Amino acid sequence: MKPTKHNSLVPIAAPLGAIIALLGLSLAGHASAQAFNSGSDGSYGPMNITSNTILILPTNGIFHCTTITVAGGATLTFARNPLNTPVYLLATGDVVIAGTIDVSGRSSAQALAGEGGPGGFDGGFPGAASAEQPGDGYGPGGGRGGDPSLFSPDRAWAGSFGTVGQVSSQVLYGNPLLMPLIGGSGGGGQKGNPGFGGGGGGGAILIASSTVIEQGGQISANGGRAPNNVGEGSGGGIRLVAPRVFGNGRFDAISSTGLGGNGIIRIDAIDRSGWNFSFNGKTRQGQNMVVFPPPYRLSIIEAAGQMIAEGGSGTVSVQLPHGASTNQLVKVQARNFTNDVAIRVVVTPEMGPSSRYDTNIVLNGNPSSVTVPVVLPAGQVSRINAWTR
Repeated sequence: MKPTKHNSLVPIAAPLGAIIALLGLSLAGHASAQAFNSGSDGSYGPMNITSNTILILPTNGIFHCTTITVAGGATLTFARNPLNTPVYLLATGDVVIAGTIDVSGRSSAQALAGEGGPGGFDGGFPGAASAEQPGDGYGPGGGRGGDPSLFSPDRAWAGSFGTVGQVSSQVLYGNPLLMPLIGGSGGGGQKGNPGFGGGGGGGAILIASSTVIEQGGQISANGGRAPNNVGEGSGGGIRLVAPRVFGNGRFDAISSTGLGGNGIIRIDAIDRSGWNFSFNGKTRQGQNMVVFPPPYRLSIIEAAGQMIAEGGSGTVSVQLPHGASTNQLVKVQARNFTNDVAIRVVVTPEMGPSSRYDTNIVLNGNPSSVTVPVVLPAGQVSRINAWTR
């Protein structure tokens, strides 16, 4: 009897050295701001948000707009797609933000974990009874599940991303270019009766214009709250790219109480005159006029005996049948990399601690792969991810 699973493609945090190599290519085009192309084909037409609006993300998360306007007093949010991709707002013309764009993670509730924002990661499951170990938060910097008491050595921890917080996991990930785009990690669940879930990690959004971005409103990718001021999600990722970016708007990519890790905010522009922004989160700026990184792809193509098609969501979910061995194999494939790839496979069960398995994919062709022995807890669903280290 074979385990149940969901097909998935695992998104990666591409190696920083490979991404930085792009800078030489992108800087060559800086002499002429008009040479920059956001990548939009204009097929969506103008996006004009005049009142509170929830948009359903397309499968790839990309909106190909001509212009984008978010009016003052209006809030734009997004419903996650099945792949939980980040949000990409691309425009051939001007982007004007006077209102709010929000991809924040959701707060947790009693017996429920908070959902990550688009491109972010969910909080951990709660302990359904005081003696039951809750689940860790999801994502590369997911917080450990535990007791809600701040003074307990087995306390619940918040998520991390661009920074670490006072009671967060001490794991930093991503890179200063925020390429590829990735969101924040969820906080750990809490013990109790019925317990509380962890807060969702802040989502990830990229806004690019071939002409100009005027940001006079607010863009938020905050982590979701959790009770007792522990186990909150980390801030997410925000990136703007345009020949000119200006305004006096606000950017927020933080954990809700400051006890968790903050996210990353990055702005790439050739002309930054008229810049008077307020930043809350780890901030980077530059002239890396590249919207999407090269097509590096790290995929789980087999898990616990099941072949998985390349393409799908960012998480493999596996539940072992009764009597199956907990010792299983996960096969991870690397495509379009130019050097050997250091990876981490993470198994996160609904209840109890996550486990990490570090190894390397030695390139002997394109694609190349490695098989990783893992332990999958019996009797519950486990999510499996693979990231570069």
